[in-house]
Amino acid sequence: MLADTLSELLDTPLDVVDQRPLGGGCISEASVVTVRWDNPQSWQLSGNLPAAEPQTQLLIKRNSADMVSNFRCEARGLQALADVNAIRVPRVFATDVVEGQAYLAMEFIPNAAPRSSSQAFSEFGRQLARLHRASIGDSVGWPEDNYLGSAEQPNGACGSWAEFFATRRIGFQIRWATDQGLADATLKSDCQRIIDRMEDLLSGREETLSLLHGDLWSGNYLFDTAGQPALIDPAVYRGCREAEWGMIKWFGSCPDEFEQAYVSEWPMADGWRRRVAVYMLYHQLNHLNLFGSSYASTCRRTAEAVLK
Repeated sequence: MLADTLSELLDTPLDVVDQRPLGGGCISEASVVTVRWDNPQSWQLSGNLPAAEPQTQLLIKRNSADMVSNFRCEARGLQALADVNAIRVPRVFATDVVEGQAYLAMEFIPNAAPRSSSQAFSEFGRQLARLHRASIGDSVGWPEDNYLGSAEQPNGACGSWAEFFATRRIGFQIRWATDQGLADATLKSDCQRIIDRMEDLLSGREETLSLLHGDLWSGNYLFDTAGQPALIDPAVYRGCREAEWGMIKWFGSCPDEFEQAYVSEWPMADGWRRRVAVYMLYHQLNHLNLFGSSYASTCRRTAEAVLK
């Protein structure tokens, strides 16, 4: 029974009042589960207390046991974003393997259409800029390798941001695509030229490094019932904040007001739109590796544009 499974996962007796599937995910099964317990004040998980109510809604992700590493990386990424205290993220309550299945339990944030889309996206842009500015540091990468969707994302530290993006991002992806027979000679040659010229291609950027969500497409943010933005499903690491825009510009579906608010809050260095093409290529190569040859022409076009 689900109630028994969640009681073990959350280490507290509870009853399941209701559950419903949550669409939109492409990796794990996700459900919104309403739970009830007798003594909510005693329920403390990962240092977080949920609302002191007799019942609440949780988002429960489930997958095969080998996905527990992915779930744990997601949980640590969410906590890192939450620690900056600049934008809302769901609280994580537990992640573990129970009865041969990996589970991740977190706060459920309802996705509501904002009353004013323009105002909501403007606030989103400002809060993302605050996240990046409030998390400035010197380190690049992340203490552990994690995941971009279901793909491995290596995060080992390098001597510079350009070296990191050349080796841990473009280099890793094009080697993987080559191993899978998905990269033709032109794409391989262009990516190698990009790797060799990375320092020049990324010249003019700020030297500051920030905490990045890492996978900010339209399915990985939402607006809560108060119209405030929230981030979900991160692929966090520390790097140049321009890299965040690689996915935003490709699949973010953010209107002009979002960008205007972001740069008003924290202006970008000249030439950033040109450099974003390099960061976009990383995500496109990842899609090529995960979803197949239909993305090959997109990768070739972007690589060609980067080298012009």
